[in-house]
Amino acid sequence: MKIIAYIFYNYLWSVLNIFLGYFYRHNRVKHSVGMENIPKDRPVLFCSNHPNAFMDALLLGATVNRRTWSLARSDAFSNKMIAKFLGFIGIIPIYRLLEGAENLSKNDEMIDRCTQVLSENKPIMIYSEGLCIQERRLRSLKKGTARIALTAEERNDFKLNLTIIPVGLNYSATPWKFRSRFHVRFGEPFAAKDYEEIYKTNKARAMNLFTRDLEKRMAQQLIIIDDKANDELVYQLEQMFVKKWSKEEYRNPNNQTETFRISKEITHLLKECEKVESSRVTALREKVAIYFSKIKALHTRDWIVEKNNLGELKSGGIVFNYFIFLLFSPIWLFGLITNYVPYKVPYVIAKKVAKNIEWQASVNATIAAFLWQFYWLAQSLVVALVFRNWYLLGAFMLLVPITGMLAQELYVLVKKANGARKFLLMKNSSEVGEVQKMRNEIVEEVELLKAKFPLGAD
Repeated sequence: MKIIAYIFYNYLWSVLNIFLGYFYRHNRVKHSVGMENIPKDRPVLFCSNHPNAFMDALLLGATVNRRTWSLARSDAFSNKMIAKFLGFIGIIPIYRLLEGAENLSKNDEMIDRCTQVLSENKPIMIYSEGLCIQERRLRSLKKGTARIALTAEERNDFKLNLTIIPVGLNYSATPWKFRSRFHVRFGEPFAAKDYEEIYKTNKARAMNLFTRDLEKRMAQQLIIIDDKANDELVYQLEQMFVKKWSKEEYRNPNNQTETFRISKEITHLLKECEKVESSRVTALREKVAIYFSKIKALHTRDWIVEKNNLGELKSGGIVFNYFIFLLFSPIWLFGLITNYVPYKVPYVIAKKVAKNIEWQASVNATIAAFLWQFYWLAQSLVVALVFRNWYLLGAFMLLVPITGMLAQELYVLVKKANGARKFLLMKNSSEVGEVQKMRNEIVEEVELLKAKFPLGAD
């Protein structure tokens, strides 16, 4: 049974690693920070925030190069078949007050199971907030993480050598969308054994200190927007300044570490400005909201307005993009035909089935990963039966995933060309002049705030 579980887990890990690597932009491992903090020879407790339901476990499990167990809320185990499957792939139920006070005593079994797993030198991931909410904030941590860590050490006479790693799962403001951004950061590890002396004299105080220290370390790995009223503002400013500031400092704007740093700058300058001049942030928020509503009414995007302001929006570039699309249109058509069903159907199902936005990406990506395999094999079987040619079959099976990815990139290319073309046709209108002026005023104001409240100068 253990061999079957091992094989099945590695199959799931491989499949999801490939699919999630494309569902979200950029290579997770390449753009992850702190991978060197993950030990390979001792038990580890990964303590993470939890904004994106099952997707968090999928992404973290696919990024960490170790067989990882995880904790999930108990109501996911309500169906016996599902419960067996979840246990089979290494998911342990945790009982919260939200699922009923009468079940809280079952957490003793959870503690026993976690202690056993950690005692076998295996890692566990836990979502220390105890809630799944899609927002860029860190909620007060529950004490369950401290209880698991310190109880496991106590039962091993504080010789377990359990390493605690604070984790920050950072999504863009639209984590449910295909090809949005994801960035994981593994903070500096600390040892559960560090709380041994306090724990032996006062368990409650030790757990409080552990929780406080963990919360502080997790916050360092996250983009945190303190004021919920600024959620949309931060997202809009990211669209305007991530590439701009990266290029000004000769850095790669597609590197998620760089994106994280600039997002930190944006949230920092808003937070510091609100302390001394909150009306200034309010005025900025209103102005940016008006600007984005105006460009939406013009059916254009901020990057197009920026390029036009810089004099970089040329008809020659637009014509060249159309030429590239026409040149590779057979590839686009083949990729579209062979991949559209597993691309579109999971999205439609997720929108209908996932009532909470936190679950949309999880449902979409999971269904897509397995539907694509089935659809790919079914198409390949048809090709094999019709043509009965091994070389043709091999070429078809190889081309389907490659042309599928190329079709997506070509679609984005022509979509951008369409947007730029429409903007050029109306660039001399008063509406365009107004949004250009408004954008320049916003850039000037944010640059002033950046200079006044530099990151690291609290």
